[in-house]
Amino acid sequence: MKQLFNILTIGAGLLFASCEKQALELTAQSSATVAFIHAAPGAPAVDVLVDGLLSNGSRRLTYGTVSAGGGVGNGGAYMPITPGTRNIKVSPDSGRTNVINATLQFDALKAYTVVAYDTLLASGTPALRSVQLTDDLTVPSGTNVHVRFLHLAPLAPAVDITLLRTSAATPDSVTLTNRTYLGATPNATALSAFAPIPGGTYTLRVKLAGTQTVVLTVPLTTTLSSGRIITLAAIGTARGAALSAMALRHF
Repeated sequence: MKQLFNILTIGAGLLFASCEKQALELTAQSSATVAFIHAAPGAPAVDVLVDGLLSNGSRRLTYGTVSAGGGVGNGGAYMPITPGTRNIKVSPDSGRTNVINATLQFDALKAYTVVAYDTLLASGTPALRSVQLTDDLTVPSGTNVHVRFLHLAPLAPAVDITLLRTSAATPDSVTLTNRTYLGATPNATALSAFAPIPGGTYTLRVKLAGTQTVVLTVPLTTTLSSGRIITLAAIGTARGAALSAMALRHF
């Protein structure tokens, strides 16, 4: 339970099948950008298709990783996408079967994260859940870091998240209380928000909500260094995957 999927620099890369296709746009001045998170335990490696076009080339997105599009953001997770209404498919077999088939709106000069989560249905029906988050990439002020937390662990109860800053002269902490699993109807607006906290070296502790029972402890080392924008998430607890944590560096 102490495993950290540190995906700040790893993951299945999202390359471009064809730079000339309408769905994928390389003009930074007019593009939107999107990153993808695969947080569905037990689900296979997948391809991402935009308007029917394979966008990850020969590389596939595996559980516990994020895209590595080589685009904006110091984490390199973003790929450019033409603004407007786009069809996003997540598929284990290049589009023949789709575990996610969503129509999403992308606005010019905005950044987004699309999260694939939950588990495949026991009946074998190829359906996962997804949520599109809007990413505010405003640079943190001073020595702050911007952070948000996503509870993406199916079957896990509500949790409290404590971020213990061990690099401070006097160790201090930030606690996010009563975070529940995203479920079938996530509030994308609320989940999109980042909170400023002092940058530094932190340890992540996940506790059962309202208790001091620690179920996961993860040293974050330099993950929350000053100036960064980070999504932290709890994943696992289904399909044989233990509870663990992952982090996406947006900037």
